[in-house]
Amino acid sequence: MNAVGRRRGTRIAGTAGLCLVLAVPLTLAGCSRQDGASQGGSPAPVTHMPSDQTHWAPYAEPTEHAFTVELPEGWPAQGGLRRLTTGEVRPWLRASAPDGSAELFIGDPDIPDFTPPTPALADAGLTEGRIYMPGEGRALTVSPYHEGQAFAAEWGRGKLGGHCDQVMPIGGQSLPEASAALAGADGPPAARTLVKAGETRFSCQYRGQPSQAYVFAATGLDSRGPFEIWDVRVVGGLIAQMDRRSIAIEALSHAAKSFAPDAEWLKRQPGWSGDRIRDTPKVFPVLAAAAEAAPR
Repeated sequence: MNAVGRRRGTRIAGTAGLCLVLAVPLTLAGCSRQDGASQGGSPAPVTHMPSDQTHWAPYAEPTEHAFTVELPEGWPAQGGLRRLTTGEVRPWLRASAPDGSAELFIGDPDIPDFTPPTPALADAGLTEGRIYMPGEGRALTVSPYHEGQAFAAEWGRGKLGGHCDQVMPIGGQSLPEASAALAGADGPPAARTLVKAGETRFSCQYRGQPSQAYVFAATGLDSRGPFEIWDVRVVGGLIAQMDRRSIAIEALSHAAKSFAPDAEWLKRQPGWSGDRIRDTPKVFPVLAAAAEAAPR
């Protein structure tokens, strides 16, 4: 099985299918509209931590000890793996500032695999938003292919809407350099037929305070098999109150760069099942670079 076939990870659906995906709540640590000012209380006090005073602490994935990552000291975190019936694994991480002013997220195991609609699928009653089961334990949501920027905009709006009020996109773009870097991370050019990365920025009210959010995503489309399959190669981002954007970007960037698979865990993985974790040293720095370069 090729590199694309091995990586059927986070995905997006278009229109009808997308609504199914966005209905799944995002479990961001310490992030809820029921907190802080939304409960009628005062917003949590904002404490400032200059970049040169940031201390980093290791966080180890708790379920299988599959990876470690460095986060700002004192940031509560949640992370783990989800195993699919095909044997593939999905890493995810959520962390929030202790004062509730910012959070970061990398990965989302709730996003399904996708296949674009075709006349043959439609004839079988598998229209957009339905689930196609081609075998090998794989479940594919029928949806048109979305490039990274479109995924970041649609998925981001739905996910952020569960945690922030008044979510509005304020800018977005495709990222050709990130696309090329991720295509190269897959190995030879033929390993994936298409990779498209992009980003979207949002304004919102987070815990009663004016805030901004950032979402980066890269999607890949493989057209070489008997049917097309597309996935989300990388997804991640942050939410931060206006005067906490710098520390949130720094935290996301550092977490992505420090994300390291456990060598002993990788040895125990049969065949290709650990590939999504194995590639993180090549893939997640692209997310970090995009976040650092995003307009403030």
